[in-house]
Amino acid sequence: MAKQPSAAVGIDIGTRFIKVAEVRAGKPPVLTNVGIAPTPEGAVDAGGVIDKSAVAATLKRLLADSGIGTKQAVFSLAGQNAVVVRILEVPRMNPVELRSHMDWEIQRNIPFADTRVQSAYEIIHRPGEDPQDPNMEVVLAVAQQDAVDGLVDIADKVGLEPYAIDVEPLALGRSLVLSPSDMQQGAVVVINLGASATSIDIYDRGLLSFPRVLPTGGDMMTRAVAERLMLSEAEAEQLKVQLAEVLMDQIPIGTPFGMPGGGFYTPTLGGPAPTVSPGMPFAGSESAPIPGLGVSEGESETPTETPPSPFETPTAPEPELPAAQPATDARKVQVFQAIYPLLEELVSEIRRSVEYFRSRHTDVEIHQILLCGGGAVIPNLDQFIATSIGIPTSIANPLRGVQLNVKRHGPEYVAAHAHLLAVAIGMGMHPYF
Repeated sequence: MAKQPSAAVGIDIGTRFIKVAEVRAGKPPVLTNVGIAPTPEGAVDAGGVIDKSAVAATLKRLLADSGIGTKQAVFSLAGQNAVVVRILEVPRMNPVELRSHMDWEIQRNIPFADTRVQSAYEIIHRPGEDPQDPNMEVVLAVAQQDAVDGLVDIADKVGLEPYAIDVEPLALGRSLVLSPSDMQQGAVVVINLGASATSIDIYDRGLLSFPRVLPTGGDMMTRAVAERLMLSEAEAEQLKVQLAEVLMDQIPIGTPFGMPGGGFYTPTLGGPAPTVSPGMPFAGSESAPIPGLGVSEGESETPTETPPSPFETPTAPEPELPAAQPATDARKVQVFQAIYPLLEELVSEIRRSVEYFRSRHTDVEIHQILLCGGGAVIPNLDQFIATSIGIPTSIANPLRGVQLNVKRHGPEYVAAHAHLLAVAIGMGMHPYF
């Protein structure tokens, strides 16, 4: 490996945004500049970079606009179809034996049609491990040769020197788990909610233990909104960004939040007042309570300040319907209804991953779930996951492990976009961990 540089720029090329973070050596490392720019449309997909010239031009402008002059770059391999990361348990062996064994493992773990690949592996030394254990763990990364060559070509077009090409799970581990010392007690789940993919990575005492990638992300939510509301994808994306929220009082029945009966409470945009689906006794929103709940004969049907239990059966034979919702509130409910099946699927996959990890590590407690990526800031998503999985959940803060000394953008900008910068910051920290 090249000599450790005094500064490095981490580069995360996503399907929706390109993110950069300049990190200088220090204890802790110093974050000196960051930048975010939209990825040119169609230039990057799940397989990696398609239009290298367009990406290089955008990256060059972004570095200049962000005040980043560092030439030593650490790239994140783009595209979940271009790279795989595995944690392998193998018999304990010497380096020569391991090299031969890993050649076999690499061939066995290639999921690509093109067998021209670059690979790397490293033994994982966990704190307190038994040196007499007959097995050991190895982290293996295999990437398509074309994906690696593409990043090297982009670096050449921009005038950067590729110090390293790394994988997202290790970058997230550096910025979110390894650098803050309090994250190294027990296990932490990091969920990176991107546009085209979502990763679920579990770290045991600071070290990667379980990497997983789901081929779903924010783009699928956009398509779901477009299909349900009969909008173009551009209109649906704008609506999703503005209104997407986990409406805890709208969770369908049959989920950890729901109640017997099934159905959604669906406000309408204008026209007649909203109706309640049969067998659906739960509140729609604070401003429009479900009518007739807990109303006895002789009592007013005007809702009281303390709402009755949502499990009560409506007793009023012809309850008065609530006033129509404002258009924005109605749209918000419609957007939530569109994306909810995907959120429910996400929670199911998180639960499966957690249960699998627990089955393999019965003595390790998972004490926190961290969210990063563009989808991390959907309001109430952290609460939804925490309540569903039973593990405290919060939005990740990659700034905790660095000293902040950003010159071009103020601390408010950096803090507001920190959820997008976790991979880029982790890449920039590569030379120092």
